[in-house]
Amino acid sequence: MMNSFFVTGTDTDVGKTCVSAAIAKHLRDNDIDVGVMKPFASGYKATSDSISEDVEILMKYSGANDPIHLVNPYYFEIPTSPYDASKQLNLEIDISKVIESYKQLASIHDVVIVEGIGGIMTPISKNYFVSNLISDLELSSFIVTGSKIGTVNHFMLTYEHVQQKKLDLKGFLVNQNVSDGYELTNLKHQIFGLTGRKVYGAIPHNPSFTIESYVEKFPNFVDMSNLGLENI
Repeated sequence: MMNSFFVTGTDTDVGKTCVSAAIAKHLRDNDIDVGVMKPFASGYKATSDSISEDVEILMKYSGANDPIHLVNPYYFEIPTSPYDASKQLNLEIDISKVIESYKQLASIHDVVIVEGIGGIMTPISKNYFVSNLISDLELSSFIVTGSKIGTVNHFMLTYEHVQQKKLDLKGFLVNQNVSDGYELTNLKHQIFGLTGRKVYGAIPHNPSFTIESYVEKFPNFVDMSNLGLENI
């Protein structure tokens, strides 16, 4: 059976939620009981009783119907890091609450996809970052990267930190999230040449982007058979 895994990124808005939702849909379509988790989410709510848009997307495509307090233990109504949000809103973050929520989800699903917030060094508290959470959850991870100029610096900094922390890295996924920037084949070659790690796929830019079309077309651009999902 496949282990659960963590989806992190080189930055915010590189497509972590899209990738997580697409993989969740693939698992669901293959009769796998998949759970999803977004430990920390931030941003303004559409309505007072609405949930994070990212969490809504994850739950929709996974088909999971777990309690929100497990799927998303912390939601901050300002678009910033958990560390900064906790300071501005005078809240205390309890990492044990996050870990316990994950364990509960893992006990009722075959696989749990955990999506991070921001990049791998996004601060959750003063001396605790997304990378620390990955380590404490004992999960392997995928790194999602964008394609804008500057991405090479971003993925190398992320990769070096993963190496330093001795995290279990499965590999990279590329989202061409801008119309200009790096050409996808070139970027894939750079990632592999500089890190030696597999690039499982690269999703081309779509000026008419919708999450529905992204999820539907995802298997056309990603080597799903070798994502580590084949032994489920």
